[in-house]
Formats: sequence, C-alpha cells, structure tokens
Amino acid sequence: NVPPRWTVEPTDKQFAQGSDAKVDCKADGFPKPQISWKKAAGSQPSNYRDLDTQINSNVKIVEGALVLKNIQKGSEGYYLCKATNGIGRGLSAVIYISVQAPPSFEIKNRTQTALKGESTVLQCEAKGEKPIGILWNINNKRLDGNRDPRYTVREEILSDGVLSTISVRRTERTDTATFTCVATNAFGSDNTSINLIIQEVPETPSELKVLDKSGRNVKLSWQAPYNGNSNLTRYLIEYKPIKGTWQNDIDRVLVGGDQTIAGVFSLRPATSYHFRIVAQNAIGSSGPSDTITVETSEEAPSGPPVDVRLSAVDQHTLLVSWKPPLKEHWNGDILGYYVGYKKNTVGVDKPYMFETVEFIKERGTEHSLQISNLVVFTKYAIVVQAFNKIGQGPMSEEVVEYTAEGAPSQPPEQVGLTTLSSQTIQVEWKAPPEDTANGNIKGYKIVYGPSKLWYDVSTHDTKISADTAIEIHGLKKYTNYSMQVLAFTNGGDGVRSPVMTATTEEDIPGPPQSVKALAMTEESILVSWQYPEEPNGRILEYTVYIREIDRSRDIAPKSYKVNAVQMSYHVDKLNENSRYEFWVTAHTSIGEGTPSTKATISPSSRIPAKIASFDETFTVPANKDIKMPCIAVGSPAPDTEWKINEKSFVKTDRMRLLPDGSLHITNVTKEDMGKYKCMVNNKFGQDMITHNLIVNGPPEPPMVILTSQTTDTITFKLKHEDKDDQTPVHGYTVHYKPEFGDWEEEEIGFGTDEFTLQNLWCGQRYQLYVVAYNSIGIGERSPVVNTRTKGVEPTVPDARSFLEVSAGSVTLSLNAWQDGGCPMIYFMVEYKPRAQRDWTLVSNNVKPGGNFVVLDLNPATWYNLKVTAHNNAGFSIAEYEFATLTPTGGTLAPARELGEGEEINNYAKASIMYFLTNLNLVVPVVSALTVIVIAIIVICVLRGRQNSISKEEYAQFYGAMNTMNGRMVTMRKDGLPYEDMGYVPPPNRKLPPVPGANSNYNTIDRIKKAGGSIPGQEEDISPYATFHLLGMREEAKQAMMNGHQTMPPTPGNGPMTPQHTRQNAQTMNPRRSMPNQGQPMQVYDAPNCDYEPPKNFQQNFGNPYDCPEGFYNGSIMSSVGYSQVADYSGMPGQKMTQSMHGQFPPPAQPHAEFSTDTVIYKGGPPTMNNLRGPLPPGEEEFPPPPPIRSADTSLNDSNSTTQSNVTSECSEAECDREPLVKDSRGSSVDPSKELTTEEMRKLIERNEIVQTNGLKPYNTVNV
Repeated sequence: NVPPRWTVEPTDKQFAQGSDAKVDCKADGFPKPQISWKKAAGSQPSNYRDLDTQINSNVKIVEGALVLKNIQKGSEGYYLCKATNGIGRGLSAVIYISVQAPPSFEIKNRTQTALKGESTVLQCEAKGEKPIGILWNINNKRLDGNRDPRYTVREEILSDGVLSTISVRRTERTDTATFTCVATNAFGSDNTSINLIIQEVPETPSELKVLDKSGRNVKLSWQAPYNGNSNLTRYLIEYKPIKGTWQNDIDRVLVGGDQTIAGVFSLRPATSYHFRIVAQNAIGSSGPSDTITVETSEEAPSGPPVDVRLSAVDQHTLLVSWKPPLKEHWNGDILGYYVGYKKNTVGVDKPYMFETVEFIKERGTEHSLQISNLVVFTKYAIVVQAFNKIGQGPMSEEVVEYTAEGAPSQPPEQVGLTTLSSQTIQVEWKAPPEDTANGNIKGYKIVYGPSKLWYDVSTHDTKISADTAIEIHGLKKYTNYSMQVLAFTNGGDGVRSPVMTATTEEDIPGPPQSVKALAMTEESILVSWQYPEEPNGRILEYTVYIREIDRSRDIAPKSYKVNAVQMSYHVDKLNENSRYEFWVTAHTSIGEGTPSTKATISPSSRIPAKIASFDETFTVPANKDIKMPCIAVGSPAPDTEWKINEKSFVKTDRMRLLPDGSLHITNVTKEDMGKYKCMVNNKFGQDMITHNLIVNGPPEPPMVILTSQTTDTITFKLKHEDKDDQTPVHGYTVHYKPEFGDWEEEEIGFGTDEFTLQNLWCGQRYQLYVVAYNSIGIGERSPVVNTRTKGVEPTVPDARSFLEVSAGSVTLSLNAWQDGGCPMIYFMVEYKPRAQRDWTLVSNNVKPGGNFVVLDLNPATWYNLKVTAHNNAGFSIAEYEFATLTPTGGTLAPARELGEGEEINNYAKASIMYFLTNLNLVVPVVSALTVIVIAIIVICVLRGRQNSISKEEYAQFYGAMNTMNGRMVTMRKDGLPYEDMGYVPPPNRKLPPVPGANSNYNTIDRIKKAGGSIPGQEEDISPYATFHLLGMREEAKQAMMNGHQTMPPTPGNGPMTPQHTRQNAQTMNPRRSMPNQGQPMQVYDAPNCDYEPPKNFQQNFGNPYDCPEGFYNGSIMSSVGYSQVADYSGMPGQKMTQSMHGQFPPPAQPHAEFSTDTVIYKGGPPTMNNLRGPLPPGEEEFPPPPPIRSADTSLNDSNSTTQSNVTSECSEAECDREPLVKDSRGSSVDPSKELTTEEMRKLIERNEIVQTNGLKPYNTVNV
C-alpha cells in the first residue's frame, strides 16, 4: 500500500470570464487515490462544500480535473482538491480561481425620481477587475461637470469594484433625463442607465370652456396641463356664485385625472357662476386656472308666490295680493304672474280662469290684482303662479273668499195682504230664492202708503220685519193702500215686490165739514152741509137734527133722515119766535158718525139774501162737464151774479146758468181754470161764495237741461216752462238710446228735479227725451236732446313700449294702450310672417291688462303683428313690424319698407320656391317643356333647310313689295329685280316686311323722292344698304389702342324727320370694340330691335338682322342670339378715350364662347375726311365660321343689350349655306385693298368671301 502523492498538484488559476476553465489535480498511490473537489462557501478558505455536478451542468470533474464551462464571476473563490485512497491522511490542496471579468452592473436600468428644487444623488456601482474607469452620459451626451456647477461627480473604490455618484443640487425640470454610467477596465466595459425624473406639481390647466349648459348643469372641458412627471390623480373644479368669494362660498367637484370633460350639477338656474379648475398629482396641486363666468339657463320658477291674501272689494270684485316667490326659486327674471280664479262649488271641479299681471319692480315686494265681474256673494278659489320666459312655476295654495254681499236680486215671493180692521192690514210673504239673496238676508222692509198718492214718495212709510209677516197698524180708515216688500242684506236693499193694494175696513164716519142754517120764510129754515172730511166708508145717509132752544126746559131734538146724495134739508113749520139749533151726522154701514158743528138761527119775516152752498175747489179732468152750485135764499128773491176771474160771466155755448143759480160748464178745458165767484143780494143783504176750478189733464212736457256728462252717465235737470201750471205730475219717464242701439226707458220719481242716467256706454252719442205723466194720462214728449258720454277710441302705443321681442315669442304689454277714457273690453291679436298675405288669429278675446305672449315664432324672422283694441267708444287697429331675435339673442337689420308690388313679388317668389322644391311637379313639367322645345327646334331647322325659292318667285315677291310703294320694278339681266339700290338679298333670305306710306322705314325710293342723291352707277350698292358678312372680325387688338370717332349725321341725304333722326347719345357697350387702324370709323348700332310688324305682314322675318332701321332700332344679333357688336356713344366729333374701349380684353367678355363671326357695318355717304373702317390687320386671324346649328343651340343672353327675340332662327348667311365658310385661320386681309361694288354684290349673291381691301363704312343715322 502506498499513500497518495501528487503527480500534478493544483495551483491558483486565472481565467477569462466566459471561457472554459480546467484545473488538473492528479495523485498516484496504491490503491489508486480518489480525487474530489470542494468549494468554499464564502470568501474565506473554509467551510468547503461539495460541488454539485449534477445540477450545475457547467461544473464537471473529468479524471480528477475540475472543468468549469463558461466560467463566470460567480465561480470565483477557493477550491479544495483532495486525493485519498484510504492509506494515510490523504492529500489536499487549496487554490484560488479568479475570474478576470469586465465591469458589470447588477441593475441595467432603473428609474429614480426627485422633487423639483431639491437635491438628489445618482449612484452606479460597477463590479469587475480593477482598475475601472467610470464615465457619465446625459441623454447620450458626455456629462461635463464644469458646464453645470449643480452637478458633482464622485468615485469610491470598493473591494469588488467602483462606486460612482452624481450629486445634483436644486433640481430643475430640465434635469429629467437618462443618465448612463459607463464602466471600463482592461477586460471590457458595461453600462447602466438611470432614468432621472424630476417631479413637480402640475401646471395650471388651460382652455377651460363651456361645452353645454342648462338651468342646473354645466358641462366643462379643458386642456390637460403638464403633469409634472407625475400622473395626475384628479382635478378639482372650483366654482362659486359671481357675488361670492373664493374663501367663503367655494364649492368643488372632484374629477379623475385622466378626464378632460366633466359636468357640474345641482346649480341654480339663471345664476352667474365663476368656474376655475385645479390639477393635482402625488406631488401637490397646481394653481387655479383662469376664471370663466357662466350664467346658467333660465328655468320655469320652481316655487310659488308666497303670502297670497284675498279680500272682497265689493259685490263683484275681489282683491288678491301676493309676494314674489323666494329669490332662489325665480330661476330667471320674473315676467309676470298668472292669477287663476274659479267658483268654489262643492262637487264641481271647473278649471281656473287666468288673468295676467305684469311684474313691476317699482311695486316692491308685493303685487295685487282686482278681479272684477264676479258673481255677488259667491265663494271663489284663487291661485297665483309666477312665470318667466321659459314657463310658469307651481301654483300657490288655494285661497278661498266670498265676494261682498249684494242686494237681493229677486223680490220676496207670494206677497199677500189681509185687512184686519179699519186701521190694520196684515202683510205676508216668502223669502226670495236663496241663490238670488246675494248675501245673508237681515230682514225685510214693507213700504206702504195711500194708493191715491203713491206716486209721491214722501207719502210712503216703511216698516221693518225680521219675519215673513207683519201687521201694520194706524192706517187711515176705509183707505186703499199700496204696499211693496223687499229683502235687505248687508249689501243693500233688494228688489221690491210688485205693488199690492188693500183697503181698510169701514168705520163710523167723521162729522160733515160745515153746516149752514138759512131762514127761508117766517116758519121754515134751510139746512145745508158739506161732505165729511173723513167719511171712513161709503156714506149711506145723513141725519139732520133740529132742537128748539128753550132755556126753561130741555126739549129733545128731532131728527130727519136725508139721502146721501142730498146735501141740504128744508125744515118747515117752525115757530117764528123760537130759536133753533141744527147739526148733521153721516152714516156708513158701520153706524152713525160724530155730529157736525151746530148752527143756530131763528125764523124771520125779514129774509136777507144768503147762499146755502159752500166754497169748494173742483178738480175735474179736461173735457168733462162741471156744475158749480150757488143755491141762494132770500125774500125778495135775490139777484145772482157770477164772476170768473174777476170778470163778469158771459154766457157761451159751453157756459150757462141753471135755474137754481148754479153755473154749468161743458167740456171744460185748462182755459176754464180759475176762481168763480157767485154773488147774491136783495134789499136785506148780500152773500158770496168762491169756487176754485182746477182742470186736470196730461202734464205738459218738461224742459230737459243737460248739466254734466261722464264716461258712463248723463245728468240733466227738469224744468216746467209755465210755473203757474197746476196740473199734477206724478212722475216722469226718460227715453234714451245710443246712436246705434235701441230705445230704453227709465222712470223718474215724483218730485225729482235732477236725474242721472247710469251705466251708459262710454264715448257714445245718445238721444233722450222725457215725458211727464199723472193719473189722467201721459203728456207730450219733450224735444229730443242729443249728447254723448265722454271717452274716445283706444290710443295706439308705440312699438317700443308695447312689444318685447325674444327669439321665439313676442310679449305684448297691454297696459301700454291708453283706453281713451273708456275701459278696454278686449283685444284681438293676429300675426303673419312678413312675406305672407294671410293673417293668423292668435285670440279674438284677449282680456285687457297685464301681458299677452305670442308663442311659437321662428327665430330671426320678420313678422307683422296686428292688434285691434275695443272699448265702448269704438276700436283702434295697430300694425307693427318686428323681427324675432336670433337664437343667440342677436337682432336683425332694420326692415326695409316694402311697397305693394314688392309684397306681391315676395309672394310670387314664395310660390316659385314651393314649385321648385316639389319634385312631383318639377320633373314632369320640365320633361314636357324639354320635349316641346326640342320638337320646335327640329321643325324650325328642317323647314329652314327646305325654305328655298326660285329667282322668279323672289322677283315676284320683290315686285309686290315695290308695287306697294307705287313703283315699277325693273329687271336686271340675270332675271332678278333691282332698282338703284344695287343690292339684292340672297335668294333664300327671309325678307323683312315692306311697310306702307305711313311707315317710318325709309326705302331707297322714298329717299330719292325726298331729293336725296344716290351716288354710284346703276349697279352700285346703295349707300343705305345693310350687309351681313361672314368671316369678318368684330374687333382688332390693335384697335384697342387707338381712338374711335363717332360721325355726326350727314345732312342732305334724307329727310331729317323725327322718324329718321337718332339721338346723338348712345350706349357704350364695353364688351366689344370695333377695329380701327388709326383712321376714325363711323359705327352705328342701336339696342333692342323692338319692332312688332303690322297684322297685314305675313312674312316671317327670320333673324332679327333683317329688321329695317327705324323698325328694329338697329338691333344687331349674333347667329346664336348674343350681341357681340359694341354700342358707341358720343357727341359729334368727340373722341373716345382709351378707358372707354381699350380696357376690355376678350377674356372679360361675357359668353365669349358663344361669339359670332358676323360683323355688321352700316354705312353712309362718304364724308370730306374720307372716313373708312379698314378690316383688321393682316396678322390678325379671322374667327372660325359659325358652327352648324343643331336643335339645342338656341341660346338667349338675357344680359345682352341687343337681346334677340327670335333666337331659334338662323342668320341669313347660315340659312343660305350652312357650312358656307371654312376655317379661315391663317388668312389675312390687306388693309390697302378695297371691296368694289361689284365684288360686294357678288359676295352677297353667292355668300362667298372675297379678298378685298375692306368695306367702306356709311353713316345710317339719317336713314
């Protein structure tokens, strides 16, 4: 046995990191030693542990050698190699394996935060083989500590590496960066990154604005601020009322930090708020944003009016008063109140009737309203609700009150009278219906008086009873009484019942009024008496008592019964020497009455004249007979004499004396009234009585004297013209009527001197008259009096005080109307959009007072408003024009006054717009019109191609034309007619009509008759001819730079009549200019060929080019209906400036794409200056020929001053030969060459272009 011994003893090794390491450890001995490896657990060579070769596959022991694959720094340490074979102690060797590695960092990337303004330290610890160099980069740029003194870099050598630190003092926002720590040694380099984040409080949020708002909510948005490198945790929306402070009245809403839109709820409507916002993160809060002011929208009031009180003003009026809702419930500006009222009837639930009350700030905190025209003593329920422009708020609690008591409107019922005695009548009745009592009946009044004097109110007496029956005592005996009963309440006396009459019972009569005893003979006496003043019943008879007076004894009286109609008694067989006394009693069915006074007399033989009759007053109706007694006694027989009003009686047919001395009058009249004296006398004496005669009849008409008028009353006095007229008047009746009403009447009581008509219509004319009446009848009526109550129609207010306009409504302040003294009855309100004709009725019964709102109007729209105000004096109509506000509250521009024509145009425009926007109408109509137009165009084109006539036909037609002028037609050698004109139209040209002698169209023949000279030979072209040339330019660019001269009319070449003379002033058409090569050209054109041919002309004119001068006013038309010929104007000899024609290049021409190549030159006789208009220069190109016409090429330029009226017709040249002219581009015209007359004739005959030196222009002004 041999103990182990080293053959290869391991030693300390160094390996590069990442390489495969192998450490040999070998020993020999016998038995063969076993090799094992262990590694120290720490940094010290102790506490060795076995290597785990199973788990860590990088560690292997191969034939005793330690193999470490991809060795890393973690494998560095002390290793123990041990060899044992059981012999001896064995061998062991300790080695240190070091790994030579580049620097490394345990953490490759990390984030470090710091607060702004504070200091922070960044550390990086690099492990690896020393020496290790450290470099710092900021955002990939080398850190230069000298550049920013706030940065300080330090290094500390550690046992296993280097620790480098950067100190940053007073950090700033810009310090937020990526710091890279780079460590380098001999074996390599490594780096680590530190993301330094400087955190701070957020910046202030910006762009705070309102997205939406309502009455109680506001939706806000804002721009998220810089978050200070710390996520925003939340926002604080701070708000307060505009009058509050941020310290005491602030409210907040918390919003998540990731939101930029939020709502604020539970605001108060119509309230202005200040809003601002604060952002918060983990560091702190930002400052508040800019403050914005937001006014929440209005809402209908949320609370009712408070302190509602109700009281009765009178029988028909209630006064309701209230205070506005609490201010926090207004939700806007209170515009007014709706006061609702209804009868509070048990079991009946009717809707409220509302009246509007305007909100008036001047009234302070209380408003009131008098509700009129209510039912007397009726229970009413009242509610009040406030409203603003949004709507009405809740109603107040119902308040109940009665109207004041009124007088009963119906009389007591079933009134009955019962006579109980000669001085007592019992009255019974029933209460009036309960619904007519108009209050609590306090009692009844019984009004009574003698029926004979019932008309005189002063004779009435009144008794009051709490019951429905009463006995009236102390009445006159046997007297007819009239009675009425009425109920009364606290509101006054009610209506009287109809007059009832009753007569008290009979009683014993009173004494006869007077007694006379007159001696008739020596033994007889005549006793006479008067009717009792108080008969107390129907007198049945009288008893005449006679008693002889004897002092010595008492003699019983004798009595004699006398019939009731007899008022005297003749007592005879008396003793002449005795003295007698007489008295009389009256009898009724009840018994004998009290005796009269006694008369004493003795018979005597000497009998003086005496009258047995008494003084009396006779009241008789007119036209009745009257007997006035005058019974006389005496001996000898007395003489009787009558005097009437101190005049001796004269017998007439109506007045005569009766045998007994009485005076008899038949058919008495008022002229018979007066004092009648009857006088008797004889030799022993005389006597006289006086009668007073009163003749009654219908009263005379009174005088009506107006004293005053008010808006509803007329007061007048009544006066009798004859103060001595004793005709009794029991009362008056006044008859009156308004101007357009019916007659009414009203009673005027007895003794009334002044009377007032009540409850009349305000501001109305009235007629009235008065009649008097008495027991006899009704008198004549007084003269009619015309008067009127005060007051006029309502006065129209101005719009400023009457209208208050909003975006969707208009409020009418009805109180702005002045009533003219007559209370308003109602209003009628109508409106319409300004462009419409028909009015829309809003209401025809708007009650006066307060405000009235017209709703459902469109914003930013003009309206007409018509308001008709009515009162009793009439009505007034006011019309206003206003514009509703825009939705944002803006106003429209002031309205322009429209005439009637403009209103019709607006109506027409509205109708056209309705048609154009209705596809069901537009599509079929447009389709039909399109088909018709295409068909007409096709027919015209086809007929135009077929419309060619022979020379013979042409000549025949032309001859007919000249025959109309009374001229013969000569034929040219080619068979065509000609005259001195030298001009023949093309064969297929549509000729204009040839007018008669009265036409203002000058033919050549007429010019010659007038003495005009025609230059040229027989074949020459007439200087008054009009030519249509194809291919000629209408303008030349060079001509724009040159002036043009308008030639004056050439005298002597035609009649200078008004029909042939043009005005010098012409219209300049800036769209075209005529060419000129330095020489003035006379150009003529007149707008609007308005000729309308006479009825006897059947020829179709074709293109309006054919219109004669003076007929078509020289209208120049293009082949497609557009005028391209300039109009020039100017006084003779006046030059046109560059600005008049040279500033309009072709691109500015309207409808230039429809230009024509036809130019019309209208010439006149040559002038001294040899003015000519050359063609465009040689370098100018002619325009292309007109296109072949199709069915849809008929155009009409409505803007052209020479608008065509036959735009669908082709021109002469086109009708002659459609493709007549080819493209002439490149061709030029030599201005030096002129077109001869013959060449021109051939040109017109053949419709060909002849190279010529130009046309000679002529003046056609005088043609």
